[in-house]
Amino acid sequence: MSYCTNPHCQNPQNLDRATVCKSCESNLLLKGRYRVFHTLGQSLTCRTFLAVDEDQPSQPRCVIQQFCGPAAAADGQSHLNRTFRGSASVLDELGKHPQIPKLLASFELEGCQYLVQEYIEGRNLADGLSEKGVVKEIQIWYLLSELLPVLQFVHDNQLIHRDIKPSNIIHRKSPQASPVLAGKEHLHSLSGESGGGLVLVDFGAAIPANSGPLKTETVIGSPEYAAPEQIKGQAIPSSDIYSLGVTCIHLLTGMSPFDLFDIKADSWTWRHYLKVPVSARLGRILDKMVQREPSKRYRSTEAILKDMKYGPAPVDVILSKPKWTLAMWGGTAVALLSVVLGSRLPSPVPQAFTSSEPVSTIPEIRFNPPPMQNFRSEASPSGPAVRTLADQDKNPVWAVAVAPSGRVIVSGNNDGTIHLRHKRHGKLLKVLAGHLGPVWSVAVSPDGRTIASGGVDGTIKLWNFYSGRLIQTLDGHTDGVFSVVFSPDSQAVASVGKDKTLKLWQVENGAELETLKRVFDEVQSVAFSADRETLAIGSSDGKISLWNWQTGELKDTLWGHSEAVWSLAISPDGQTLASGSWDKTVKLWDISPNHHSQEPNGSLLRTLSGHSDKVKSLAFSPDGDKLASADLSGTIKLWRMGSGEMAGTLKEHWTWVELAFNPQDKTLISGSFDDTIKVWRLSP
Repeated sequence: MSYCTNPHCQNPQNLDRATVCKSCESNLLLKGRYRVFHTLGQSLTCRTFLAVDEDQPSQPRCVIQQFCGPAAAADGQSHLNRTFRGSASVLDELGKHPQIPKLLASFELEGCQYLVQEYIEGRNLADGLSEKGVVKEIQIWYLLSELLPVLQFVHDNQLIHRDIKPSNIIHRKSPQASPVLAGKEHLHSLSGESGGGLVLVDFGAAIPANSGPLKTETVIGSPEYAAPEQIKGQAIPSSDIYSLGVTCIHLLTGMSPFDLFDIKADSWTWRHYLKVPVSARLGRILDKMVQREPSKRYRSTEAILKDMKYGPAPVDVILSKPKWTLAMWGGTAVALLSVVLGSRLPSPVPQAFTSSEPVSTIPEIRFNPPPMQNFRSEASPSGPAVRTLADQDKNPVWAVAVAPSGRVIVSGNNDGTIHLRHKRHGKLLKVLAGHLGPVWSVAVSPDGRTIASGGVDGTIKLWNFYSGRLIQTLDGHTDGVFSVVFSPDSQAVASVGKDKTLKLWQVENGAELETLKRVFDEVQSVAFSADRETLAIGSSDGKISLWNWQTGELKDTLWGHSEAVWSLAISPDGQTLASGSWDKTVKLWDISPNHHSQEPNGSLLRTLSGHSDKVKSLAFSPDGDKLASADLSGTIKLWRMGSGEMAGTLKEHWTWVELAFNPQDKTLISGSFDDTIKVWRLSP
């Protein structure tokens, strides 16, 4: 179908290959090359069309914006002049950003002015919300970390978008998306598409930041999302921040922004409409983004990114894009969250931080805990089934570990610190400070003497467990460290990072023993086997590799998961490997030294199904009788190893969880991005 762009045409629909409109006799090929199919949207000053460029052999699709008609008078004409005479070159510059459509052409024709832009294939977030329902908090972290740097780029080029809303944010569809993933929901895919990230589109309402006030009767943008000062005709850069904040709360609630603001109370009530609460950190950021008084609102995207720096969801970790999921935030994940849930703030979040400070400048911990031998025995079985240990200062937890004595819980936190807490009463014993970003992983050596931590800053740090003193900083990874684990004899540490390498380190002197480079896809999980020689490595392509780390020999490859393997755990007897995946399953594998299966998946013992979200963490009970698994929605499940049956479901957290069993009793420790650590007393 060919569509006539004459704004006065009474019947714009024409046959496919027509060249002249049958109704008004206007030329249907703009500039003799662009054939319009239909409208994509319309406002007072602009109509947007889908078209093809017939002048090119491949006839690629494009988007054409037309400015003409009554709205082009007075202030509207001033807007058009600014757009074409002052902003066309800026729009051309903006198009060089990979998350903004390229400007292909601009021209005037028969009293109207036109912008021709790249067509972005994908689904916009408004359609995604309609089809998939409300989004999760981790997806909002992803959205912010993806779009804030884009918005910063726009503002740095002295332009105000003025029409940020879900329908103007497109999740780009990647032509390289794996067919295995087709139709599946991905954590980072806000629209339900598999693809290459978020793109900000429709700059038809954009104006220079120094354009001055417009007449109030000229309403530009969408009133539901527009800041109060913009509706009055005075848009400023923070007006875009307001619109992005309103977009986020709309996606979280599914409600019209008009219904989320109480006019009588002059306040937002969006929290009342949440199906699942959001973290205090995200709530504070969104509240400040949507302040109606500009002086109380974030004035720049840099200020938001700064507040997110120690509080994003791994966006690169969990929201990170596995190589097979997104064409390129490569990392999120999730992170989770990269978050997971990364998060750049990668490009966008998490960035890798490099410290130029010598280790000696890190302050000593001044508060010394009582000697370990003076700790009393644990609470009796008559205690509560679950206890919550929480700080007054909200601090999302990325990782947890338990000392071999069972008396101290170690947590890696989003503010770059490591906390040591008494397991029974939750008293904070020590705070270890040294990382320059979120601490993604912590581990306590089997001999109980050393803590290892890995973080977004790309370093591994070794700490004296008793004094809290920093022993050594291990530099070698070129990007964030996803996981650290001690060998059973406490002599070595293995680490995997975003740089797609696995490194082995000697604990005693910090020497780098071995580096396995790029033999994996994206790797987020690693575990030592009981034989002290084998490393199990989980990859984002669903593969698990068993390596002899002393010789570099690949011993076995385990296939079975259809998506990323995010967590690994080995049973106390060293015979069974558990793997948790984004395919929402847990698999158990025979890795005993004498298994010699030659068939694919021959070592797979069983698959445990029951999670409704991606599996993030696994932990075996000290006796090996139970396995605990946790997912990105905060659900913990317990499994009986003998039969593979589900022994129970624990639901107290509302977002992703990391697990560790107390090696001395039946308690399970869970640390979550919801700012809490919980201690569960499990029945025999």
